[in-house]
Amino acid sequence: MRTLIIQLPTGLPHPGMNYPHALVPTAPMSPTPPMQWAVASLLPQPAPPSETVALVPAAALSWHRVELPSGLHKQAARWQAALQGVLEDRLLDEPGQLHIALQPDWPNTERPWVAVCDRAWLTAHVQALEQAGVQVHRIVPELYPPRAQEATRITALGDADSGWLWVSHPERGIWGQALNANTASLPALGLSDDERAQAVVQAEPGVVEKVSQLLGTRARLVPPGQHWLNAIGADWDLAQFELRANAQTRRLQHLQRKLHGLWRSPTWRPVRWGLALLLASQLMGLNAWAWKTRADWQAQQSSWTQMLQETFPQTQVVVDAPLQMAQQVDRLRQSSGQLGAADLEAMLAALGQAMPQDLAAPEQWTYQTGQLRLQSFKPTATQQQSLQQSLRRQGYQWRAEGDAWLMHVNPTERAKP
Repeated sequence: MRTLIIQLPTGLPHPGMNYPHALVPTAPMSPTPPMQWAVASLLPQPAPPSETVALVPAAALSWHRVELPSGLHKQAARWQAALQGVLEDRLLDEPGQLHIALQPDWPNTERPWVAVCDRAWLTAHVQALEQAGVQVHRIVPELYPPRAQEATRITALGDADSGWLWVSHPERGIWGQALNANTASLPALGLSDDERAQAVVQAEPGVVEKVSQLLGTRARLVPPGQHWLNAIGADWDLAQFELRANAQTRRLQHLQRKLHGLWRSPTWRPVRWGLALLLASQLMGLNAWAWKTRADWQAQQSSWTQMLQETFPQTQVVVDAPLQMAQQVDRLRQSSGQLGAADLEAMLAALGQAMPQDLAAPEQWTYQTGQLRLQSFKPTATQQQSLQQSLRRQGYQWRAEGDAWLMHVNPTERAKP
């Protein structure tokens, strides 16, 4: 699975606008993406399964922490109106002109983060990409606030002449300051000395030396575009409310990302091996059980065949030993004048034994070989159940057939040797 990352320019789209983009494999140890530029119509379109992520620049977003009414997560229709009401006094523009998105897992967060950007600008870029045949599956922020327990991050991007220094604070959000050739002193980052000392400082190659000098500490060198990989690896998705992508497509893409991570991640290698061993052991167990079951069945068939041939030596060909045994026993019974289970006398005797005392005998009945049909016989449900159970124990079946009742020999019982 591959991911196409497209960074949205801060200006409104036009036919000649170039989009910075990179095509990377979605894996925990993905290499730093080689950044390229192309107009929307010439952007690569990777074959599925793939994901296209639109990256919103840090300069296009503002961040706000809000306190939402309890139980709001159960009323999806009120989310947007509630956010606009909470943020109305904090925003310079009308909330209706802005796109607002909540952080992941916001119902379980006391004061969730809200990302805000210009709705018309974001919608215009998404529509321009879709018109060029590029379906956006997720919209993620280039930088996002750290979790409460994480340290402040200072990230320098770009080069010495046009780069930016960005601060990602767990309580105050994200803000930045431009770097240029005339910057000769410490930028006004809005951080205290302790916060700067404890912050994680990282910089791209074009600004690492300059930032290290300005901040008085060695910045950790990160490859260009590394923050893109960090952005798509997070759970953020700004495609909410009116910009919500197709729900089914997004769920499938999310599932593909999770399964791909489970399949490729070195962290999950022991789990994959354990699962493979478990499946292999189950398969071996099923094969062993099937082999034993077949061996038991063959042994039983052999014992029945041996019993039939020892009891009736004249039997040369054995097809169904239990059935042939029953047939031979019937012939012996008939030749000796003994009653069989299918004879009228035996069936009447069995019916007499099974008949409840409070049930009158049937007035009409007809007999065919192995079948006794009773007419004008109306037992109650309890009596019918008692008859059925008693006759079953004697090797007969009892069931209703139209307005009559039918008693006949159970072929399973008859076939038992």
